[in-house]
Amino acid sequence: MTQKPDWEQDFTKKTILDRLHLSVQEISELGIGWIITSVVILFLYGLIGEILQTGRIPDTILIFLFIWGISFFAHELSHKFIAIRYGARAYYKLSKEALIFTLVSVIIGFPILATGAVFWWGEATASPGIRGRVSASGPIINFVLAGIFLFLEGIGILIEIPILILIGAVGVWLNVFIGVFNLLPIGVLDGAKVLAWDPKIWISLIGSLLVIGFFGEGFIPFLGSFL
Repeated sequence: MTQKPDWEQDFTKKTILDRLHLSVQEISELGIGWIITSVVILFLYGLIGEILQTGRIPDTILIFLFIWGISFFAHELSHKFIAIRYGARAYYKLSKEALIFTLVSVIIGFPILATGAVFWWGEATASPGIRGRVSASGPIINFVLAGIFLFLEGIGILIEIPILILIGAVGVWLNVFIGVFNLLPIGVLDGAKVLAWDPKIWISLIGSLLVIGFFGEGFIPFLGSFL
């Protein structure tokens, strides 16, 4: 029997996380980021007290947290995987500065959800085009997810299944929120890099997200969160 080459033997020994260029620590930090942002959102909507009083988490909140997790993970990992595609090394890491900033923003009444970011390095970082594409990948995946949830909401309306309508509406709202917020052209947010790379793409992305939010009835609560 012909022996497999060393590179192939090594590949077969790799775990799923290795093949996805992920580590247990990275997944853990993403999970912590999801938990922290979830607690902040529940606090802002006055739901922490309700949970503590009843001793249980309502099904609607569980749905919200699950969809938030999917959307949060997808946004961050899309940055990582696109960066890797262009030959860079990338890693999601919690940031103490971001966590402190989030705490302060909640205290002053203008909450901003920031826990960490995907840090990437290599020759690819020197290209404005690649930086723009990596930054745009997060909002793009939120746009795709918002479209999927809008479809689910439409199916739920057609066949009159309330839970499907709820899942769809929550999914649209959350992904519109994440996408549009990150496209704001300020600071270290994705929007600043995308706008610097190609203003037309920035306009089309933010416009597409708002259109989906409007048709998914997610536009009103999204707008209300800033009023």
